[in-house]
Amino acid sequence: MNEACANVAVIGLGLIGSGATRHLARRSVDVIGIGPGEPENWSEHEGPFASHYDSGRITRRLDARREWAVLASRAIAEYPEIESTSGISFHNPAGLTFVRCDPEGIANQKEVIRRLGLPVTVGRTESDSPPHYAFPDNWTAMTEPAPAGAIDPRQMVRAQLAAARIAGANIIREPATNLEKLSDGWRITTASAEIDARSVLLATGPYLEDLYAIEVEASVRPETVILGRISDAEAERLSDLPSVIYLLEHAKVQDVYLCPPVRYPDGRFYIKMGGSNTAAVTLRSATAKRAWMSGDDADEELDVMTEVLTTILPDVAFESFEMKPCLITDTSSGLPFVDQIDEGLFIAVGGNGHAAKSADALGALAASLVLNDGQWTDADLDQEQFAIRRGRWTPPDRSRHGN
Repeated sequence: MNEACANVAVIGLGLIGSGATRHLARRSVDVIGIGPGEPENWSEHEGPFASHYDSGRITRRLDARREWAVLASRAIAEYPEIESTSGISFHNPAGLTFVRCDPEGIANQKEVIRRLGLPVTVGRTESDSPPHYAFPDNWTAMTEPAPAGAIDPRQMVRAQLAAARIAGANIIREPATNLEKLSDGWRITTASAEIDARSVLLATGPYLEDLYAIEVEASVRPETVILGRISDAEAERLSDLPSVIYLLEHAKVQDVYLCPPVRYPDGRFYIKMGGSNTAAVTLRSATAKRAWMSGDDADEELDVMTEVLTTILPDVAFESFEMKPCLITDTSSGLPFVDQIDEGLFIAVGGNGHAAKSADALGALAASLVLNDGQWTDADLDQEQFAIRRGRWTPPDRSRHGN
Protein backbone atom coordinates (compact mmCIF):
# COMPACT_ATOMS: atom_id res chain seq x y z
CA MET A 1 0.00 0.00 0.00
CA ASN A 2 1.49 3.31 -1.11
CA GLU A 3 1.30 6.23 1.31
CA ALA A 4 0.88 9.88 0.41
CA CYS A 5 -0.08 13.13 2.08
CA ALA A 6 -1.36 16.49 0.93
CA ASN A 7 -2.79 19.68 2.25
CA VAL A 8 -6.02 19.11 0.28
CA ALA A 9 -7.46 16.03 -1.38
CA VAL A 10 -10.25 16.26 -3.96
CA ILE A 11 -12.31 13.08 -4.23
CA GLY A 12 -14.12 12.83 -7.54
CA LEU A 13 -12.49 13.93 -10.78
CA GLY A 14 -15.49 14.68 -12.90
CA LEU A 15 -16.21 18.13 -14.26
CA ILE A 16 -16.45 19.92 -10.90
CA GLY A 17 -13.72 17.98 -9.11
CA SER A 18 -11.20 18.36 -11.92
CA GLY A 19 -11.92 22.10 -12.01
CA ALA A 20 -11.45 22.40 -8.25
CA THR A 21 -8.17 20.50 -8.46
CA ARG A 22 -6.86 22.91 -11.11
CA HIS A 23 -7.87 25.97 -9.13
CA LEU A 24 -6.23 24.64 -5.96
CA ALA A 25 -3.02 23.76 -7.82
CA ARG A 26 -2.93 27.20 -9.48
CA ARG A 27 -2.84 28.74 -6.00
CA SER A 28 0.22 26.62 -5.11
CA VAL A 29 -1.75 24.31 -2.83
CA ASP A 30 -0.36 20.83 -2.24
CA VAL A 31 -3.33 18.98 -3.72
CA ILE A 32 -4.08 15.39 -4.70
CA GLY A 33 -7.00 14.60 -7.01
CA ILE A 34 -8.52 11.14 -6.58
CA GLY A 35 -10.98 9.47 -8.92
CA PRO A 36 -11.31 6.70 -11.50
CA GLY A 37 -11.09 7.07 -15.23
CA GLU A 38 -13.84 6.00 -17.60
CA PRO A 39 -14.40 2.24 -17.47
CA GLU A 40 -13.53 0.33 -20.63
CA ASN A 41 -16.49 -2.03 -20.25
CA TRP A 42 -19.54 -0.37 -18.74
CA SER A 43 -21.49 -3.61 -18.41
CA GLU A 44 -18.85 -5.20 -16.16
CA HIS A 45 -17.89 -2.11 -14.17
CA GLU A 46 -18.72 -2.34 -10.44
CA GLY A 47 -17.42 1.04 -9.25
CA PRO A 48 -18.86 4.55 -9.49
CA PHE A 49 -19.85 6.08 -12.81
CA ALA A 50 -19.52 9.71 -13.85
CA SER A 51 -21.85 11.56 -16.18
CA HIS A 52 -19.09 13.22 -18.20
CA TYR A 53 -18.44 10.04 -20.22
CA ASP A 54 -19.80 11.80 -23.26
CA SER A 55 -18.67 14.20 -25.98
CA GLY A 56 -21.49 16.74 -26.19
CA ARG A 57 -22.97 19.18 -23.68
CA ILE A 58 -24.63 22.58 -23.92
CA THR A 59 -22.83 25.73 -22.81
CA ARG A 60 -24.69 29.01 -22.34
CA ARG A 61 -25.12 31.98 -20.06
CA LEU A 62 -28.85 32.30 -20.76
CA ASP A 63 -30.85 30.91 -17.85
CA ALA A 64 -34.01 31.54 -15.89
CA ARG A 65 -31.99 31.75 -12.69
CA ARG A 66 -29.37 34.41 -12.07
CA GLU A 67 -26.98 32.16 -10.12
CA TRP A 68 -26.60 29.73 -13.00
CA ALA A 69 -26.05 32.59 -15.44
CA VAL A 70 -23.33 34.07 -13.22
CA LEU A 71 -21.58 30.73 -12.80
CA ALA A 72 -21.74 30.00 -16.52
CA SER A 73 -20.35 33.44 -17.38
CA ARG A 74 -17.38 32.86 -15.08
CA ALA A 75 -16.73 29.36 -16.38
CA ILE A 76 -16.97 30.27 -20.07
CA ALA A 77 -14.48 33.09 -19.51
CA GLU A 78 -11.97 30.48 -18.30
CA TYR A 79 -12.31 28.12 -21.30
CA PRO A 80 -9.57 29.78 -23.39
CA GLU A 81 -7.00 29.59 -20.60
CA ILE A 82 -7.78 25.95 -19.84
CA GLU A 83 -7.47 25.04 -23.52
CA SER A 84 -4.28 27.05 -23.95
CA THR A 85 -2.55 25.70 -20.85
CA SER A 86 -3.47 22.07 -21.50
CA GLY A 87 -3.24 22.07 -25.29
CA ILE A 88 -6.61 20.28 -25.36
CA SER A 89 -9.64 21.79 -27.15
CA PHE A 90 -13.12 21.14 -25.82
CA HIS A 91 -15.24 24.22 -26.68
CA ASN A 92 -17.34 24.69 -29.82
CA PRO A 93 -18.76 28.26 -29.82
CA ALA A 94 -21.62 27.34 -32.15
CA GLY A 95 -24.26 29.54 -30.49
CA LEU A 96 -27.50 28.43 -28.88
CA THR A 97 -31.25 28.80 -29.37
CA PHE A 98 -33.65 28.24 -26.45
CA VAL A 99 -37.24 27.39 -27.47
CA ARG A 100 -40.14 27.50 -25.00
CA CYS A 101 -43.75 28.64 -24.67
CA ASP A 102 -44.34 29.00 -20.90
CA PRO A 103 -44.85 32.66 -19.93
CA GLU A 104 -43.32 32.40 -16.44
CA GLY A 105 -40.09 30.81 -17.65
CA ILE A 106 -39.81 33.29 -20.51
CA ALA A 107 -40.30 36.21 -18.12
CA ASN A 108 -37.64 34.85 -15.76
CA GLN A 109 -35.15 34.50 -18.59
CA LYS A 110 -35.86 37.98 -19.90
CA GLU A 111 -35.20 39.38 -16.42
CA VAL A 112 -31.84 37.58 -16.23
CA ILE A 113 -30.98 38.87 -19.72
CA ARG A 114 -31.75 42.39 -18.54
CA ARG A 115 -29.91 42.18 -15.22
CA LEU A 116 -26.74 40.67 -16.66
CA GLY A 117 -26.81 42.46 -20.00
CA LEU A 118 -26.62 39.21 -21.97
CA PRO A 119 -26.42 39.57 -25.78
CA VAL A 120 -29.56 37.49 -26.34
CA THR A 121 -32.17 38.23 -28.99
CA VAL A 122 -35.78 37.23 -28.35
CA GLY A 123 -37.89 36.28 -31.33
CA ARG A 124 -40.49 33.81 -32.61
CA THR A 125 -39.96 30.31 -33.92
CA GLU A 126 -41.64 30.94 -37.26
CA SER A 127 -39.05 33.57 -38.15
CA ASP A 128 -36.10 33.06 -35.81
CA SER A 129 -35.50 29.31 -35.65
CA PRO A 130 -31.99 28.23 -36.70
CA PRO A 131 -31.52 26.34 -39.99
CA HIS A 132 -32.41 22.63 -40.10
CA TYR A 133 -34.52 22.74 -36.92
CA ALA A 134 -38.32 22.43 -36.88
CA PHE A 135 -40.40 23.85 -34.01
CA PRO A 136 -44.06 24.82 -33.59
CA ASP A 137 -45.03 28.30 -34.75
CA ASN A 138 -45.66 31.10 -32.28
CA TRP A 139 -43.23 29.83 -29.66
CA THR A 140 -40.49 32.02 -28.19
CA ALA A 141 -36.98 31.53 -29.57
CA MET A 142 -34.13 33.10 -27.60
CA THR A 143 -30.79 33.15 -29.42
CA GLU A 144 -27.44 33.54 -27.68
CA PRO A 145 -24.37 33.92 -29.91
CA ALA A 146 -20.87 32.57 -29.29
CA PRO A 147 -19.29 31.75 -26.93
CA ALA A 148 -22.51 29.84 -26.23
CA GLY A 149 -22.58 26.50 -27.99
CA ALA A 150 -21.24 23.14 -26.88
CA ILE A 151 -18.42 21.53 -24.95
CA ASP A 152 -16.91 18.05 -25.03
CA PRO A 153 -17.02 16.99 -21.35
CA ARG A 154 -14.54 14.13 -21.79
CA GLN A 155 -12.04 16.55 -23.28
CA MET A 156 -12.80 19.20 -20.68
CA VAL A 157 -11.92 16.83 -17.84
CA ARG A 158 -8.72 15.82 -19.67
CA ALA A 159 -7.84 19.48 -20.13
CA GLN A 160 -8.55 20.39 -16.49
CA LEU A 161 -6.44 17.51 -15.18
CA ALA A 162 -3.60 18.25 -17.61
CA ALA A 163 -3.57 21.89 -16.49
CA ALA A 164 -3.75 20.79 -12.83
CA ARG A 165 -0.72 18.53 -13.29
CA ILE A 166 1.20 21.35 -14.96
CA ALA A 167 0.43 23.50 -11.89
CA GLY A 168 1.76 20.78 -9.59
CA ALA A 169 -1.25 18.61 -8.65
CA ASN A 170 -0.82 14.90 -8.04
CA ILE A 171 -3.53 12.74 -9.66
CA ILE A 172 -4.50 9.25 -8.54
CA ARG A 173 -6.76 7.52 -11.05
CA GLU A 174 -8.55 5.18 -8.65
CA PRO A 175 -11.86 5.43 -6.79
CA ALA A 176 -11.78 6.23 -3.09
CA THR A 177 -13.08 3.24 -1.15
CA ASN A 178 -12.99 4.66 2.39
CA LEU A 179 -12.87 8.01 4.16
CA GLU A 180 -11.75 8.09 7.79
CA LYS A 181 -11.61 11.07 10.13
CA LEU A 182 -8.31 11.56 11.96
CA SER A 183 -7.37 13.87 14.82
CA ASP A 184 -5.73 16.30 12.40
CA GLY A 185 -7.42 15.62 9.09
CA TRP A 186 -8.72 12.77 6.97
CA ARG A 187 -7.44 9.48 5.54
CA ILE A 188 -8.58 8.34 2.11
CA THR A 189 -8.10 4.76 0.98
CA THR A 190 -7.93 3.58 -2.62
CA ALA A 191 -7.02 0.18 -4.05
CA SER A 192 -3.31 0.96 -3.92
CA ALA A 193 -2.84 3.97 -1.64
CA GLU A 194 -3.57 5.63 1.68
CA ILE A 195 -3.66 9.41 1.48
CA ASP A 196 -3.70 11.68 4.51
CA ALA A 197 -4.99 15.21 3.95
CA ARG A 198 -5.75 18.14 6.23
CA SER A 199 -8.82 19.01 4.17
CA VAL A 200 -10.98 17.01 1.77
CA LEU A 201 -13.39 18.17 -0.93
CA LEU A 202 -16.03 15.65 -1.97
CA ALA A 203 -17.01 16.23 -5.59
CA THR A 204 -18.55 12.79 -5.90
CA GLY A 205 -21.71 13.60 -7.84
CA PRO A 206 -24.43 11.05 -7.09
CA TYR A 207 -22.21 9.04 -4.71
CA LEU A 208 -21.83 11.43 -1.76
CA GLU A 209 -23.39 9.08 0.79
CA ASP A 210 -21.12 6.19 -0.25
CA LEU A 211 -18.14 7.76 1.55
CA TYR A 212 -19.71 9.90 4.25
CA ALA A 213 -22.87 9.10 6.20
CA ILE A 214 -25.06 12.11 5.54
CA GLU A 215 -28.61 12.55 4.38
CA VAL A 216 -29.19 15.59 2.20
CA GLU A 217 -32.10 17.04 0.26
CA ALA A 218 -30.97 15.60 -3.04
CA SER A 219 -32.09 12.81 -5.32
CA VAL A 220 -30.57 10.98 -8.25
CA ARG A 221 -32.61 10.23 -11.36
CA PRO A 222 -31.86 8.46 -14.60
CA GLU A 223 -31.71 10.41 -17.83
CA THR A 224 -31.34 9.10 -21.36
CA VAL A 225 -29.19 10.30 -24.22
CA ILE A 226 -29.63 9.41 -27.88
CA LEU A 227 -26.75 9.54 -30.34
CA GLY A 228 -27.73 9.91 -33.98
CA ARG A 229 -24.84 8.87 -36.21
CA ILE A 230 -24.24 10.85 -39.39
CA SER A 231 -21.65 10.67 -42.15
CA ASP A 232 -18.63 12.95 -42.38
CA ALA A 233 -20.25 14.63 -45.38
CA GLU A 234 -23.47 15.23 -43.44
CA ALA A 235 -21.47 16.63 -40.53
CA GLU A 236 -19.83 19.08 -42.93
CA ARG A 237 -23.24 20.08 -44.32
CA LEU A 238 -24.45 20.74 -40.77
CA SER A 239 -21.34 22.60 -39.67
CA ASP A 240 -23.42 25.71 -38.86
CA LEU A 241 -25.82 23.82 -36.57
CA PRO A 242 -26.13 25.57 -33.17
CA SER A 243 -26.99 23.97 -29.85
CA VAL A 244 -30.66 23.93 -28.87
CA ILE A 245 -32.70 23.59 -25.70
CA TYR A 246 -36.36 22.86 -26.37
CA LEU A 247 -39.05 22.64 -23.68
CA LEU A 248 -41.41 20.67 -25.86
CA GLU A 249 -44.93 19.50 -25.17
CA HIS A 250 -44.73 15.72 -25.24
CA ALA A 251 -46.36 12.92 -23.28
CA LYS A 252 -43.06 11.21 -22.33
CA VAL A 253 -40.26 13.75 -22.79
CA GLN A 254 -40.47 17.10 -21.01
CA ASP A 255 -37.35 18.86 -22.27
CA VAL A 256 -34.45 18.11 -24.59
CA TYR A 257 -31.10 19.58 -25.51
CA LEU A 258 -29.22 19.01 -28.75
CA CYS A 259 -25.54 19.51 -29.56
CA PRO A 260 -23.95 20.14 -32.96
CA PRO A 261 -22.23 17.23 -34.71
CA VAL A 262 -19.16 16.08 -32.81
CA ARG A 263 -16.66 13.32 -33.46
CA TYR A 264 -16.90 10.67 -30.75
CA PRO A 265 -14.06 8.37 -29.63
CA ASP A 266 -15.05 5.76 -32.23
CA GLY A 267 -14.13 8.25 -34.95
CA ARG A 268 -17.71 8.77 -36.16
CA PHE A 269 -19.82 11.93 -36.06
CA TYR A 270 -22.97 12.01 -33.91
CA ILE A 271 -25.67 14.53 -33.06
CA LYS A 272 -26.39 14.10 -29.38
CA MET A 273 -29.77 14.76 -27.75
CA GLY A 274 -30.45 14.41 -24.05
CA GLY A 275 -33.93 14.27 -22.63
CA SER A 276 -35.77 14.12 -19.31
CA ASN A 277 -38.35 11.34 -19.07
CA THR A 278 -41.56 12.37 -17.32
CA ALA A 279 -41.72 8.91 -15.69
CA ALA A 280 -38.15 8.85 -14.33
CA VAL A 281 -37.93 7.44 -10.80
CA THR A 282 -35.41 8.22 -8.08
CA LEU A 283 -32.40 5.89 -7.85
CA ARG A 284 -31.77 5.58 -4.13
CA SER A 285 -28.92 3.07 -3.81
CA ALA A 286 -25.43 2.75 -5.28
CA THR A 287 -26.54 -0.60 -6.66
CA ALA A 288 -29.47 0.98 -8.51
CA LYS A 289 -27.25 3.70 -9.95
CA ARG A 290 -24.68 1.19 -11.19
CA ALA A 291 -27.42 -1.02 -12.63
CA TRP A 292 -28.82 1.89 -14.63
CA MET A 293 -25.42 2.94 -15.96
CA SER A 294 -24.11 -0.55 -16.71
CA GLY A 295 -27.33 -2.06 -18.06
CA ASP A 296 -29.46 -1.57 -21.16
CA ASP A 297 -32.65 -0.10 -19.62
CA ALA A 298 -32.06 3.13 -21.55
CA ASP A 299 -32.75 1.20 -24.76
CA GLU A 300 -36.43 1.09 -23.81
CA GLU A 301 -36.66 4.77 -24.77
CA LEU A 302 -35.03 4.36 -28.19
CA ASP A 303 -38.26 4.64 -30.17
CA VAL A 304 -39.61 7.75 -28.43
CA MET A 305 -36.24 9.52 -28.45
CA THR A 306 -35.73 8.69 -32.12
CA GLU A 307 -39.18 10.11 -32.91
CA VAL A 308 -38.41 13.35 -31.04
CA LEU A 309 -34.96 13.78 -32.59
CA THR A 310 -36.07 13.18 -36.16
CA THR A 311 -39.06 15.50 -35.71
CA ILE A 312 -36.81 18.32 -34.51
CA LEU A 313 -34.23 17.71 -37.27
CA PRO A 314 -36.37 16.43 -40.17
CA ASP A 315 -33.84 16.99 -42.98
CA VAL A 316 -30.86 15.26 -41.34
CA ALA A 317 -29.72 11.97 -42.89
CA PHE A 318 -29.17 9.84 -39.80
CA GLU A 319 -27.44 6.48 -40.35
CA SER A 320 -28.25 4.84 -37.01
CA PHE A 321 -29.29 5.57 -33.43
CA GLU A 322 -28.10 4.35 -30.04
CA MET A 323 -29.04 5.10 -26.46
CA LYS A 324 -26.77 5.96 -23.55
CA PRO A 325 -27.64 6.29 -19.83
CA CYS A 326 -26.85 9.32 -17.67
CA LEU A 327 -27.33 10.30 -14.02
CA ILE A 328 -28.69 13.65 -12.80
CA THR A 329 -28.37 14.76 -9.17
CA ASP A 330 -31.14 17.22 -8.26
CA THR A 331 -31.19 19.28 -5.07
CA SER A 332 -34.11 20.89 -3.27
CA SER A 333 -32.58 24.33 -3.88
CA GLY A 334 -32.08 23.80 -7.61
CA LEU A 335 -28.41 24.76 -7.11
CA PRO A 336 -25.37 22.72 -6.13
CA PHE A 337 -24.49 22.26 -2.48
CA VAL A 338 -21.10 23.95 -1.99
CA ASP A 339 -20.55 23.87 1.74
CA GLN A 340 -18.57 22.59 4.73
CA ILE A 341 -20.09 19.51 6.35
CA ASP A 342 -17.47 18.58 8.96
CA GLU A 343 -14.15 19.84 10.25
CA GLY A 344 -11.90 19.98 7.20
CA LEU A 345 -14.55 18.30 5.02
CA PHE A 346 -16.30 20.10 2.16
CA ILE A 347 -18.70 19.19 -0.63
CA ALA A 348 -19.52 20.40 -4.14
CA VAL A 349 -22.34 18.18 -5.40
CA GLY A 350 -25.74 18.43 -7.09
CA GLY A 351 -25.48 19.63 -10.67
CA ASN A 352 -29.26 19.62 -11.32
CA GLY A 353 -28.52 18.87 -14.99
CA HIS A 354 -26.90 22.32 -15.37
CA ALA A 355 -23.37 21.89 -14.05
CA ALA A 356 -21.26 20.85 -17.04
CA LYS A 357 -21.00 24.30 -18.59
CA SER A 358 -20.42 25.93 -15.19
CA ALA A 359 -18.19 23.26 -13.66
CA ASP A 360 -15.01 25.31 -13.64
CA ALA A 361 -16.71 28.12 -11.72
CA LEU A 362 -18.20 25.65 -9.25
CA GLY A 363 -14.76 24.12 -8.78
CA ALA A 364 -13.35 27.59 -8.13
CA LEU A 365 -16.13 28.33 -5.63
CA ALA A 366 -15.42 25.09 -3.75
CA ALA A 367 -11.65 25.62 -3.85
CA SER A 368 -12.07 29.08 -2.31
CA LEU A 369 -14.25 27.66 0.46
CA VAL A 370 -11.59 25.04 1.30
CA LEU A 371 -8.73 27.55 1.26
CA ASN A 372 -10.64 29.93 3.53
CA ASP A 373 -11.51 27.22 6.09
CA GLY A 374 -15.21 27.36 5.33
CA GLN A 375 -15.54 31.15 5.08
CA TRP A 376 -17.63 32.30 2.13
CA THR A 377 -15.83 35.08 0.26
CA ASP A 378 -17.89 35.41 -2.93
CA ALA A 379 -19.46 38.87 -2.96
CA ASP A 380 -21.80 38.20 -5.90
CA LEU A 381 -23.34 34.88 -4.90
CA ASP A 382 -25.39 34.33 -1.74
CA GLN A 383 -23.94 31.63 0.51
CA GLU A 384 -27.40 30.55 1.67
CA GLN A 385 -28.34 29.62 -1.90
CA PHE A 386 -25.55 27.00 -1.92
CA ALA A 387 -25.81 25.83 1.69
CA ILE A 388 -26.39 22.14 2.29
CA ARG A 389 -29.88 21.10 3.29
CA ARG A 390 -29.99 17.99 5.42
CA GLY A 391 -32.74 15.38 5.42
CA ARG A 392 -34.69 13.23 3.00
CA TRP A 393 -36.37 14.90 0.05
CA THR A 394 -38.86 13.85 -2.57
CA PRO A 395 -38.48 15.91 -5.74
CA PRO A 396 -41.61 17.56 -7.13
CA ASP A 397 -42.85 17.31 -10.69
CA ARG A 398 -39.95 18.50 -12.83
CA SER A 399 -42.02 20.00 -15.64
CA ARG A 400 -40.14 23.09 -16.85
CA HIS A 401 -37.85 22.77 -13.79
CA GLY A 402 -34.54 24.60 -13.75
CA ASN A 403 -34.53 25.96 -17.29
